[in-house]
Amino acid sequence: MPFGERTAARALVAVPRGSGQVLPEGEVLRLFLHWTEPAGTVTDLDLSVAFFDAEWRFTGLCDYTTLRHGPRGAATHSGDLTSAPAPDGATEYVDLDLAALAGNGDAFAVPLVFAYDNVPFDELPDAFAGFMALPADGPRDSSYDPRTVRQRFDLAGQSRVCMPMVVDPASRRALWADVHLPPSGGFQSVASHGDRLGSVARDVWEHFGSGVRTSMWDLVVWRAAARSREVAVVRRAAGPELPDELWRYRAGDGEPAAAFASRISALEPPQERRAPADADAEAAEVAAGKRVFLATVHACAAPAGASGTAYRLFPGPAEAPGEFARVSAGDLLAELGRADIAATAVGRGRYPL
Repeated sequence: MPFGERTAARALVAVPRGSGQVLPEGEVLRLFLHWTEPAGTVTDLDLSVAFFDAEWRFTGLCDYTTLRHGPRGAATHSGDLTSAPAPDGATEYVDLDLAALAGNGDAFAVPLVFAYDNVPFDELPDAFAGFMALPADGPRDSSYDPRTVRQRFDLAGQSRVCMPMVVDPASRRALWADVHLPPSGGFQSVASHGDRLGSVARDVWEHFGSGVRTSMWDLVVWRAAARSREVAVVRRAAGPELPDELWRYRAGDGEPAAAFASRISALEPPQERRAPADADAEAAEVAAGKRVFLATVHACAAPAGASGTAYRLFPGPAEAPGEFARVSAGDLLAELGRADIAATAVGRGRYPL
């Protein structure tokens, strides 16, 4: 659930801080940094990645001083660029072979973007970073294909140092952090401050992974349970050999909305459980022709002839057909009063915001 997002970077995929993102399967993850310097000024931004083991001990880095890390180039830097004149600017890359990193004992990869000469990001005409997916066996050059970009975010504000995310190579997941660090801390030199950077990354990882934060799953379940006596959930399969399932929950006679939401959010056994060939299409059929609240991670089959409100976490080309009003996470959060949040959170054994 979003909190304190007024300072969040504008991003292609606008997810709240602390959200997890699944990284592309079977592909190389390319981190990129692009910037353009003001006329008459030489500006040097740097893209670095620090690596840590499962105990958050510093294991190495990949940056302008060390262009390769790990066996077979598990991490490879494109090389240091120290100026970015308009109109082309400059771009640096770091390619991460996640499987090779995991095999090397690198449990965490922490990218860092910093202004080597302490120029605030706001003073640059253009500055952004992100990551894209590349074929594992294909050629890797400096060409830029926007279709491969999975996340892009602006570098803005008076900040000079940004830690955008923490990557877990083994599980192929990234924790979106969007943390800005003080330049006075010496983060312009990752090699000299790897242990301090590891402390920051570990604190962020443990804070957001502790389970005490309210999630978007909690929020959409609260809204659904408060407005309907029936909620359908598409439960994704635990493995590729297993089918997705459709779980249908119905509120009991006199059951309070908070208790109904608690059952759904905890994924307790539903009143009806099916494993159809296409669980998304089956869920759409259940809601066809009705007024519904539709909450999805990605675009999926939408109920024919239905109307209501739709929330989708990740952007995509498909829009829900019919008369649906699109809402954001902030819109859903704004609907809740403090008493509603406290009552439902306590009902789940969570602390209120």
